[in-house]
Amino acid sequence: MRKRSGKSRLLAAALFAAVLFNWILADQLRKSAGETDTGFFISDESVSDTVSREICFFPIAAGEDSSLTFDFADTWMAERSYGGDRAHEGCDIIPSVDQRGLSPVVSMTEGIIENIGWLTLAPYRNGHRSDSAVYYYYAHLESYAEGLAVGQEVLAGAFLGFVGDSGYGDEGTTGQFVTHLHIGIYVPDEEGEDTAVNPYPYLDAVRDTRVQAKYTAGS
Repeated sequence: MRKRSGKSRLLAAALFAAVLFNWILADQLRKSAGETDTGFFISDESVSDTVSREICFFPIAAGEDSSLTFDFADTWMAERSYGGDRAHEGCDIIPSVDQRGLSPVVSMTEGIIENIGWLTLAPYRNGHRSDSAVYYYYAHLESYAEGLAVGQEVLAGAFLGFVGDSGYGDEGTTGQFVTHLHIGIYVPDEEGEDTAVNPYPYLDAVRDTRVQAKYTAGS
């Protein structure tokens, strides 16, 4: 498991105040709206409302350099071939600067970390589940924020790690594709099995709602 210390501490400190303020504000808004836990099954009719309510931030922090932009498109269920024919259950966000370890990844929502570590297809990844049981998945990371562990609570906007190009091989494999962040969203069905939903419209809705961080191209 890859972790960073010095760089992670600086970014975490820079993000903390803004994250805490936004979390408190979001919590107050939820309470004032009278929202309650939806349980472990979300009906098809309420999936959109639940996910839209929970996602507070775009998952890549904004930098100080105007050249640090990003691109993403609706590639839901596009063909993928590594490891056998399959469909793309997610959305890939591609930074304008193809540099692993540059762009900070932040949590879109509150949740409890459920998975962290390496998978061949999803390499260094972080997955956490919200209190409504939606699973939010961040993959192809370059490294993790220091101290993250399964069972830990994360706030919306919390620093999770850095965008990378890890995956498609043994642990530590990089360079098989461009640097990008894969986002997956999974909602439990009536049997409690996670079913993928298209992240694109939810990401598009918060593309301009970004945590600010101090980083520039080449840093």
